[in-house]
Amino acid sequence: MIVNLIDLRERPYRWKSVMAVCETAIKDNEAEDSDRIAPGIGVEIDYAERDDISAREAVLWAEQMNGLVTLHLYDRDDEVELSRQ
Repeated sequence: MIVNLIDLRERPYRWKSVMAVCETAIKDNEAEDSDRIAPGIGVEIDYAERDDISAREAVLWAEQMNGLVTLHLYDRDDEVELSRQ
């Protein structure tokens, strides 16, 4: 289940093809002023990645995780390179 979503895309209006990363939301406990999650709640997803999926598919994929996760959205590498040319 998604408890936090962090959008790190330089091109935030590109939704057809993104890179999505899920990590356990317990890692967010280290951030200043974060809501705290107690260890042992569900499965801890250390790292999972999907590339070339839509923003909607990324959210649906992350929501199906068995543990509490933070979903990070990134531009695909080839799209970032194209935008810099």
